[in-house]
Amino acid sequence: MYTAEEIKRAKEKAKKASLFDPKIKSYTQTQQTIRNHRKKYGRHPNSRQTPPPPADAANTHHQSEVPLPLSRTSALPALPALLNETPTQPTISGSNSVLETFSQPQSPSIPWYPEFTGFSYSDSRSPSPSSQPACLPHATYPSDRDPDFVDGDPVSDVFLFGQGLASLSISSVSKSLEFSCGNDGGGDGNNNGDDSQGDDKDGSDKPRGGGDNPNDSDNPDDPDDPDDPDDPENPDDPDGVQVLDPPIQVPPDDVGDIPGDPGDDNVPLEIPALNEHPTLLNIYLRVWILYAFYGATQNIIQAMLESHQFALLSCGDFYPPEFLVEIHNMPTTLRSLEYRLGMDFSSLITIYPVCPETNCGKRYTMEELYALRDPQCIRHAHADQCPGILYAESILADGTRKRTPAKSFPYNSLPRALGRLLSRVGMADLMQHWRRNNNPNDQPLQHPPEPQHPQEWHDTMDPNARFGDMSRAWGWSAQATGMRRRFDDGEYGDEPTGDAPLSLARCILGLNIGLNMDGFGAFKGKFAAGGSYSVNGVYIVINNLPFYQRGLIENMLLAMVIPGPHEPKGYAFEQMLEPLIDDLVALANGMELPVYNSDTGQLEQCLVHANLSVLIVDWIARLKCIGHVGVVAEENHCPYCKIQQCMLGVAEGYQPEGYDSRDPHEHLQDKHRWLRAPEHEREDIRQETGTLFTEFDRIPGFFAFDNAPIDAMHLLDLGVTATIARSIVFGHGMLRKQFNQQDVDDSPEGRFDAFLARTIFPYHCSRIPTSAERMNTRTKAERWRLLRLVMPVAYFEAWRVGDAIPVADIPRGGRHTKHRKTQVKSAGALLERRFRVHAMRAGDLDDDDFGPPPQLEDCMSSRNPRDYYANIMRYCVGSTYLTRHRVTLAEVEQGEAFLAQVGESFTEMNVNLTPSFHAMTHLGDHIRKYGSVYNTLTARFERANRLLGNINTNGHSRGVLETTMAKGFLRRTECNRYVTELQSIEQPSPDDTVTTEALLRAMRNGPEHEVQRGRLEAILAGEAPMHGQEEIWLATTSAQVNFHEDKHRRYYNLIESHRMKARCKYISHLPTQLVPTPTSTGMGSATDLQTITVA
Repeated sequence: MYTAEEIKRAKEKAKKASLFDPKIKSYTQTQQTIRNHRKKYGRHPNSRQTPPPPADAANTHHQSEVPLPLSRTSALPALPALLNETPTQPTISGSNSVLETFSQPQSPSIPWYPEFTGFSYSDSRSPSPSSQPACLPHATYPSDRDPDFVDGDPVSDVFLFGQGLASLSISSVSKSLEFSCGNDGGGDGNNNGDDSQGDDKDGSDKPRGGGDNPNDSDNPDDPDDPDDPDDPENPDDPDGVQVLDPPIQVPPDDVGDIPGDPGDDNVPLEIPALNEHPTLLNIYLRVWILYAFYGATQNIIQAMLESHQFALLSCGDFYPPEFLVEIHNMPTTLRSLEYRLGMDFSSLITIYPVCPETNCGKRYTMEELYALRDPQCIRHAHADQCPGILYAESILADGTRKRTPAKSFPYNSLPRALGRLLSRVGMADLMQHWRRNNNPNDQPLQHPPEPQHPQEWHDTMDPNARFGDMSRAWGWSAQATGMRRRFDDGEYGDEPTGDAPLSLARCILGLNIGLNMDGFGAFKGKFAAGGSYSVNGVYIVINNLPFYQRGLIENMLLAMVIPGPHEPKGYAFEQMLEPLIDDLVALANGMELPVYNSDTGQLEQCLVHANLSVLIVDWIARLKCIGHVGVVAEENHCPYCKIQQCMLGVAEGYQPEGYDSRDPHEHLQDKHRWLRAPEHEREDIRQETGTLFTEFDRIPGFFAFDNAPIDAMHLLDLGVTATIARSIVFGHGMLRKQFNQQDVDDSPEGRFDAFLARTIFPYHCSRIPTSAERMNTRTKAERWRLLRLVMPVAYFEAWRVGDAIPVADIPRGGRHTKHRKTQVKSAGALLERRFRVHAMRAGDLDDDDFGPPPQLEDCMSSRNPRDYYANIMRYCVGSTYLTRHRVTLAEVEQGEAFLAQVGESFTEMNVNLTPSFHAMTHLGDHIRKYGSVYNTLTARFERANRLLGNINTNGHSRGVLETTMAKGFLRRTECNRYVTELQSIEQPSPDDTVTTEALLRAMRNGPEHEVQRGRLEAILAGEAPMHGQEEIWLATTSAQVNFHEDKHRRYYNLIESHRMKARCKYISHLPTQLVPTPTSTGMGSATDLQTITVA
């Protein structure tokens, strides 16, 4: 017998099961239930394309068993049975602000509303209901409700958005701002107090149609609030950007080598371990690996070294006397081991203590620190002594007093680092790769001539000749060296140290140097009370190397690590840069450095000239290094021209032919005028000229803005692309719902997101675009770059009606919506700019000769999606031209023209633009001087920062933290030297093989991955062919494979088939008398060629 409890549970189960029995009761499905289910689990392939109406909805029209596509995204199926039927109900229509989805009248999904019976097609291209299929798959605006509506013509759009894109004009500009009406059309202005009109309420969990919640008020403190399209303090949020990982992932430990130290007198030091017995060298390396990569302590290292020594000495009777001597001299401590391996960088790095006070930052030497009588900083400002405490003193066990700096930074001497780099075998020869043997102007001379004038390059350069490397641009041959900078006869400038300036490119060893400075968050909270801790790595690259090798870690030079917790400014920043600038000034005059001579196989002292020719930094670092006032200034807004900021509100702000470009020499005089002026006059001079003197202005041949090109990643990806997608399109509501109660998935935002969701990107794209709402100020550069690639298709899919984008405005939204507030705020910022332009042109705002002053209604942005789409197309085409690895002058000019049109057209559409839109009109000039934008890209230095940030600091805090990071960086990079040494052994012993595998395993196959990275860069540069895009995984262990086995036979056949095709292609190009005769081949044997007989 069943108990009462069991019977009760059975009845409950039966009651629940009855809900799913169609014979008992129909299960009620609401639109919200279906929408949530599809959002979570996807859409069944056999399901209808739009959710059915609720069960309680009126649905008394004819039923049809044929499932019909009801979404605009679906294709029109073949319905021969319905083509001859005349529908008894008229076709549904709408207006500009009311968009309905066409449906076959017999469809069970959309009811028939009698109030639309009087509407019909008025466009001649749209046949009457009796002559066309009853099911129309694409929604459209009926022209009888809105006389301004014009259907798009796909055939004409092919030309308009293609060849006619450059001359395509704006079809509509701003409409009057109607504060009393929340929508643009179809209303009488009376919405019963509901300003939001309910057009954003779709019953879903998340507001869609632009991500705009009508009940969500503005939050100016929200970083994701897209209502601020032009923040003058931070125009494109470039600070602190962490950029994409490269296509082939490289772990932070996988880096290359920095060779042995040349010593204080620039004489290269030999690494003692390389001259010892191979067995001892392998022991040293395997023990050191445990410390460097696996966290072994110094005591463990000492115990292991002593154990190895005792074990070897126990068998001393079997060893020759020379080997016994080496065993007795084995290092037994970590410090002696690192010295023996060349891993001790204490003598290579100079530590400079600095004052920790934010407003001070005075630099000291360690000798000066120990000479101080008390720890207080000795700098005086305005007769007051700085209160900063420089060090903390402690007494060691032996009674020694140790002073630990409160803040310090390490500096790796640039001449020593260059000497060590040039001491590497073949490095000096690799730096000559760019010289063309057939061009006499590229050959080095013992007595170099003067630099080439830029106009000579323009006169001889073929407009259709492709160039990409920096050595092919005009700045390479125009760089002068052998100069010094001084103030003489009231002028500050360069003068030659000899008879005339020398061409750096024609010097035997003339190094073209690039400098990067980028900050990153070392950690949060640790050793930094109350906030994060940010450090800056300063890196030097040699532009003479092939561009796909100059970005490798082993070819970079870590010059210094600028300490945190915050980036230094002003005097503190200048104090830290001074040692590096001193070395750059000395190298510009030439220095004797050790260089490996491949002809003699010896290190020789050679005269080396090195000039800093380019700063590879982001926007904020560029302004700091060149001393520019920044984008918030009205009079000196742009570092490259003298345009005023207010001109960004009119078309003239984006027309390069009208720019008044800055003169480098005149700009340098303004800087030195600021330097010579008294302290109380400097700020006025800075505001007048827009600049101030920095340490970089002491370097001969360096002219601030002229040597600081724009970084394309921050300009285009994080700047223009992000502004267009996040602020101009999404923030202004151009992806809003097009009519009340529009289905979420069928709205422009839903279609945009759906397109991105179904787009398949290559495997190496780690950060792909997600949705319009989720891409905000925290989005990485790679995601914006990938979005730029698909922008034309994604926005066409979002705005299209049928196969074209109609000429119809997108509703502005209610006045309490974020989109409307963004539009009004943008119009206010644009109005302020145009007021200044009006005042500048007229002199008086009420001057009738220049027309009345602009009003807010005149600055409201356009709502026509065709205008936005045309401008997005211009931007994508123009940026594609300028971001190629190898470009022509004709392509640069065409790209410049398109990018200029982007700013002009957006201005005519009353869109307030950020400074990036003006800055990108200068990009073409930088390409002509420095070659491809990839030569000045900052993304490659992110890998170096990741390596620096992953150094184990061993608990070191402020004062010595940056020194620990610098030593760890150099220690990790030195590993590649030993990998190269071990792999170069022709007949390695088993002990050598074990050591090599141990190094590679600890470095995670770093050198091998770097080879693949160099290959990828060569492919991107067009210097190597690419066969497919299959991902390559390098085997960490070797294995013998018998291709005659069945499981491997198909790979052999594949290789053999490709070999035969290549052989046939080769033979087809030979003369008849040179065609080889193949021998008979058996199973598994390769075809052989007999000796070629020449008739």
